[in-house]
Amino acid sequence: MKTWSVFKFGGASVKDAAALRNAVHLVKTYGQTQLVLIVSAMGKSTNSLESYLQCQEAGQQEQAEAELQKLKSFHQYLAEEVGIWTPALAEALASEWERIAAIDSAWSYGRRYDATVSAGEIISSLILTAALQSAGVSTRWLDARQLVKTNADHRRAIVDWEATEEAMTAQLANEPGIYVSQGFIAAGPDQQTTTLGREGSDYSAAIFAYALHASELTIWKDVPGVLSGDPKFFEDVVLLEEIPYRTAIELAYYGASVIHPKTIQPLQGRGIVLHVRSFLHPEQAATRIAAHAALRPEVPCWIRKDQQIMITVGTRDLSFLSEGHLAEVYRVFSDLGLLVNLAQHAAVSSRFCVTADSITVPKAIEALCENYRVDCQEDLTLFTVHRPDVEARQWLANQGEIMLDQRSAYVDQVVVKETLA
Repeated sequence: MKTWSVFKFGGASVKDAAALRNAVHLVKTYGQTQLVLIVSAMGKSTNSLESYLQCQEAGQQEQAEAELQKLKSFHQYLAEEVGIWTPALAEALASEWERIAAIDSAWSYGRRYDATVSAGEIISSLILTAALQSAGVSTRWLDARQLVKTNADHRRAIVDWEATEEAMTAQLANEPGIYVSQGFIAAGPDQQTTTLGREGSDYSAAIFAYALHASELTIWKDVPGVLSGDPKFFEDVVLLEEIPYRTAIELAYYGASVIHPKTIQPLQGRGIVLHVRSFLHPEQAATRIAAHAALRPEVPCWIRKDQQIMITVGTRDLSFLSEGHLAEVYRVFSDLGLLVNLAQHAAVSSRFCVTADSITVPKAIEALCENYRVDCQEDLTLFTVHRPDVEARQWLANQGEIMLDQRSAYVDQVVVKETLA
């Protein structure tokens, strides 16, 4: 009996006409007869949709309309260049643009965010479906909002695994073929659009793989596989050929950009092999994440996250920060969908390292200021080294003024104000 495979194409793998043609080539060359393709928004479309929403939030309607028009023109130009701009595709895209333009301004910010940014994935999947069909690949389009079921949280919804598996089984169990669906997006109990967290398309692919009992998941990237660090920032990085599930979970948790933090667990639960392959050089060796005994090769792994903000929270009367205080602080972050990348707690204050966000960070600071003393330091960088050696620790010490230093058995993390070269 044949099993399902899942391919995931990120934004870079469908960012322009050449990339889109290459994605079609990969499906025709490496695809199976039972295949689900999960696609992200094209290029930087999600960033543009966030800018559109932020302009609306600030009452800058003219700028918002200009941002949306750029997105419309970009997608139409790409489809025309590939030769798939048909009346049917034009109508489908126009319907999606009209949907987000009509979003109710009275909705909460989280609900408006999810309803707006989801357009990037929906439009990308419509274009990829049209490109595959034009190339002679029998392909059907799936709406992830009908299949991936979550709770009612926005911006970081929690998956209802039982309901999701039931929906996918009902839709696909007796219908083998090639399908295109969206990453990142889902639907809550009342069918409101939800999202799984920024860069959540890898997670979506893992959800599909889990629910379909797939044999493998392949994530196509613009890098050879999972490297020991980002070559743009770190020297002498190497390809990690084999990664145990546990190590992959740790690297993702600390911010390795190649893997979404939630991707590995559902795959591990069903023994699904994850391949991370280059869409530029698909014939080359890739990273294989599975039930391996150890990382191969065993080297320090480096992670860098810039645009960090450190928020220091303390009681007004310098009394101890209790568990109740911390629960209240974390609730503020959680309600706004603001992820804490690193935290350190002392007697009368705690420090929280978060990624800069022009909407949620000011709201968090405003809410915390009601009951606490709050200080904020911007333009910081968080470095994480998994299994550091002496040289790695020395390198970290030379990156700038250390604002926060935290070590555990296998991981060193420092927040620094980087020294300009």
